[in-house]
Amino acid sequence: MFKTTLKLIFRNWWRNKTFTLISMLSLTVGIACTALLISFVSYEYGIEKNNPNRDQLVWVMQGSSDDSGSKWAFMKKEIAGQLKQKYPEVEDVLQFVSPFIKYVEVNNQKFDAPVILNVDASFPSFFPFELLYGSWNAFNNPNSILLSEKQAQLFFGDENPIGKQIRISEVFGNDNDYTVEGVIKNREQSGIAFDALFCNPDTKDGGNTFLKLAKGTNLQQFEQKVRKEKLAAKDKVYYFYDFDDALSFENSRHTKLHSRKDTLLLIGFISAILVLLIAIFNYVNLSFSRVLQQVRTLHTQKLMGAKPVDVRWQIFLDTFLTVFISFVLAMFLMHDLLPVFKQVVAVDFSSKYFYNKDFFPLLMLLIFLLTVIPALIISRKISRLSGSDYTLFFVTRKNRWIAAMVTVQFIVAFALIIGTLTVNKQVNLVKKNIERYKDVIEVGSPFAKESIVPFESRLKSIQGIQSYAFSEGGVNTIFVVENTFRKKNGEEQKSNVLLITGSDGFAEVLQLNQISGVGWDSAHGKYPHPVFVNKTFADVAETSPENMVGNSLRSYIDDHDSLAVVAGVVEDFYIGSVENKAIPAIIKYKDKTKQLINIYIRTQKGETKNVVKSLKQAWAQAYPDDFFMYGDVYANMVGVNSKIFEMSRLLNMYSLISILLTCFGLFGITFYAVRQRTKEIGIRKINGAKTPQLLWLLMKPMFVWLAVGFVVAAPLAWWLMERWLQQFVYRIDVSVSSFLLALLLVAVITFLTVGWHVWRMARSNPVESLKAE
Repeated sequence: MFKTTLKLIFRNWWRNKTFTLISMLSLTVGIACTALLISFVSYEYGIEKNNPNRDQLVWVMQGSSDDSGSKWAFMKKEIAGQLKQKYPEVEDVLQFVSPFIKYVEVNNQKFDAPVILNVDASFPSFFPFELLYGSWNAFNNPNSILLSEKQAQLFFGDENPIGKQIRISEVFGNDNDYTVEGVIKNREQSGIAFDALFCNPDTKDGGNTFLKLAKGTNLQQFEQKVRKEKLAAKDKVYYFYDFDDALSFENSRHTKLHSRKDTLLLIGFISAILVLLIAIFNYVNLSFSRVLQQVRTLHTQKLMGAKPVDVRWQIFLDTFLTVFISFVLAMFLMHDLLPVFKQVVAVDFSSKYFYNKDFFPLLMLLIFLLTVIPALIISRKISRLSGSDYTLFFVTRKNRWIAAMVTVQFIVAFALIIGTLTVNKQVNLVKKNIERYKDVIEVGSPFAKESIVPFESRLKSIQGIQSYAFSEGGVNTIFVVENTFRKKNGEEQKSNVLLITGSDGFAEVLQLNQISGVGWDSAHGKYPHPVFVNKTFADVAETSPENMVGNSLRSYIDDHDSLAVVAGVVEDFYIGSVENKAIPAIIKYKDKTKQLINIYIRTQKGETKNVVKSLKQAWAQAYPDDFFMYGDVYANMVGVNSKIFEMSRLLNMYSLISILLTCFGLFGITFYAVRQRTKEIGIRKINGAKTPQLLWLLMKPMFVWLAVGFVVAAPLAWWLMERWLQQFVYRIDVSVSSFLLALLLVAVITFLTVGWHVWRMARSNPVESLKAE
């Protein structure tokens, strides 16, 4: 009996191969894309899930007492010690810092600086890493170091690294030798990133701080208790966050903590559900349509003695096999799509996670629901219908189901496309704001002790350089200080101020657009100590850019240079996330006789790689004992704003998939509708109906559903995009053009997808249509 049922199913698949193929393709793509995003969400929210101390870990940050302004992750070593001694709630303390490293030397070979942390000996009790070799007792020796498994492979290959020597050169000029005393096993879903660890308490006076609180400790009460002691600096307080909240801080990339992208995860999860809905609706619609094609066969089987349970089993097995085969294909597709997906959302997990105990049961549950529930519903419903019931069900109820599900598909497609267009416009605004940094690189160290102006003679011989300028701090190496502004009415206002120093050509290299005052390169000829400020500086000082020129800098803020004069005002430029408002900036001119330790170089378009290669060679000749250090300013700015770029790529990907799946569904439904109305079309043509009339007759329902979908999706998409754009200080407005473009795009795709079928049938010979019927 089972063998006969399989034969009937496979024959039916072959007879209706178009429906079968579209159903399987739609489900395969839907399951694969949904599973990828769910695995991403599961992975991110599972960070340190297997850490037995996770719920006890508390992250410490310092900030203003009124909870305004920025917060930074730092606590002095003495205060951390006081917390452990004075408060019984604190079981242990972990502090760590990342030294400024130029390079690491191994066997006379220099490597780019890895992530090396100077940690407390309590590290293993906070993060349960396993050792492949060695012992945690290495932390008792400040000249011992533990390497990650990956870094040990990079440094020593397949050799046993225990006892090997490495030299770490720090930017402050200290070269320290360390002995490798252990190798730390790679650990997935780790909450902290590093390539090597060592423990030297004498070289740090504090740092990033974790507390391990006793179980059951009320965090809010503990925070209030500590604040009463006023342990922080003047006007500052300590803030305590549980581990989950610590992962959500955007500055966690500076603290070596894993940075969880909550907004991206939410948008990704919603996109996954929407894409899966489209796939399911396609599957249900096409399954019912395919069942309709075998109504006569099923009814004949019942007349020939087949029991309702046999018919039900056949339909159940048909549906089950369709989903199961789609799932197997989806697993292969997930492996193929993973490299692309990892680039889209900048996440790093392997395909092994698909079979992880935290994710695989979720995937199995999803497949079970997709397989068993539709199979039971369809098989029970169809097997109980009589011959006359079949026609009544499919002519009335099914048409309503098709209308509802196709309309929902249109709603999803419109929402995703409108969202994608809006996000891409915001991305273009971000790109416009950081475009000035394209093809700009920064060479040198912010902590160098000697000026690198003598390197200029070698710069002039390097091909591909468009312009250059020397500096002391810039957009990649930021110096921000707190200062007090004096306004015209006598009021004072505290604000962070960005300090930058540059030589001749600095404004040209960074493309600083001037609003008022004299030119950058001619300013030192008019003023002995010229400075430039940005538009935000003038706004905070409540002075127009034109009226600032020629005034002493001290008339606006405290400055140690009493001779500094404002020579000009430039437009705001961005040094961080464009979600934040630009801060006041002071750009001081310095001639090349002063100590300048950085070079900003603008390369000719497409020549950056060649210029860097030539610079590296020239640097080795000029400074053989110094490691060449450089940074791509544009890449750094893109990294700071990676959240919006990742969201743009994600929505682009899933909008394309939603359109593709919608086309699958429309193609299958139209194919079914045309086949069902073959005789009607033939009769209408014989009675004089023209091709355009037939096109409108068959395509009218689609465009009605499309219009209803747009009316529902438009306000929903507008509300969601407005909510999302509120996080940006510099933002676009939700444009009507995005809605109209989405409507046009979906309408054209619908017309092409549906129209092809209808046109073929409308142009066919009516006699052949009636004969076929």
